[in-house]
Amino acid sequence: MFNKYKYIISLLTLTVIINGCNQQPAEEEHHHEEEAHGEEEIALSKEQIQQAGIHLGPFDYQPLGQYITTNGTIELPPNNLASITPIMNGFVESIRFLEGAEVKKGQALVSLKNPDYITLQQEYIQAINNFNVLEKELERQRTLAKAEVGAQKKLQQTEADFNNAKAQKSALSERLKYLGISPAKVAQGNIQNMIYLTAPFDGTVTSVNAHNGQYVKAGEPIMELINREHMHLELQLFQKDIHKVKEGQKIIFKVPAFENNKQYEGEVSLVGKNMNPQTKTIRVHGHFHEEFDLIAGLYVEANILQDTSKVRVLPEEAVIQNEGQYYFFTENEKGNGTSTFIKNAFTPGTTSHNFTEIKAFSNEADTTKIVKSGSFYLKSEMNKGEGGHHH
Repeated sequence: MFNKYKYIISLLTLTVIINGCNQQPAEEEHHHEEEAHGEEEIALSKEQIQQAGIHLGPFDYQPLGQYITTNGTIELPPNNLASITPIMNGFVESIRFLEGAEVKKGQALVSLKNPDYITLQQEYIQAINNFNVLEKELERQRTLAKAEVGAQKKLQQTEADFNNAKAQKSALSERLKYLGISPAKVAQGNIQNMIYLTAPFDGTVTSVNAHNGQYVKAGEPIMELINREHMHLELQLFQKDIHKVKEGQKIIFKVPAFENNKQYEGEVSLVGKNMNPQTKTIRVHGHFHEEFDLIAGLYVEANILQDTSKVRVLPEEAVIQNEGQYYFFTENEKGNGTSTFIKNAFTPGTTSHNFTEIKAFSNEADTTKIVKSGSFYLKSEMNKGEGGHHH
């Protein structure tokens, strides 16, 4: 009887041991699953989000197809550049606009003073009076010549004097017009002691080279203007790519001098026909929408697109690459001022101009709350959590 009870106890003990062994891996597996899931997300407060510079947004859509890489500069046609210079020496009375100001055609930019302006107007009035006197004398001499009273030689001399007076009057009138002074008003006795240099077109002041009271000589630049309406790209295209470029193709370009890596768009408007024998390139003329932060002479790097179809992309600062895996973060608000950021693995496509194509990803992600900047901060914080097994 004793052996029978001993046998039953042994069986019970063995069953407990077996069940314990079977349960332990299951508990450990469940624990690891929770830990693995936890390592895919991180919680941050609003203050942490602000400090990290995290910004959210949806996918971008960009053409990232085949393209031709080229470079060049931003240029302006010669007619869109102007130097504001006086045609007579003078003292600067006032400069009405500073660098960067927008001006309208005909607007007074600079006023100058000089006694010579008054002298010129005085000479014009004298020329008018002299012309009037000689005009009457010529009529008198012609009347006398018809009556055979006056000498023919006197008539000829009067005609010569009259023609000289007429030429002088016309020349002084044109000089006044060049200065911006109305000959008609001067003829009425209205003499002005200042002249005004005006804008030849609507534009932007790019430089001011003088100051009040300064004596400037004729032809000396006081101010520079540009008209940005016809600002364009001048790109250098290598001969191997000539057959690939046509009018109307889209251009995406950036200015390396700008730290924000902003992209601008334009299109090919003219493909040159003459090749530079030294560089083996031709010029490609491109137009783009007016952008007031662009300046003539800036160096640009450009892609001429062969395929303009747009694909779903994210900027490089939104994309994390780790051991051959690509992912981006999305926000999941939890309330109480806390947000959880979740990793979303995806399959990358073409990368161009600091954008990466998103070919496939988890459809569960809220694509209106993608982390567009600040992803590297989230990665760093997540790595800390993985190292210490906490978040």
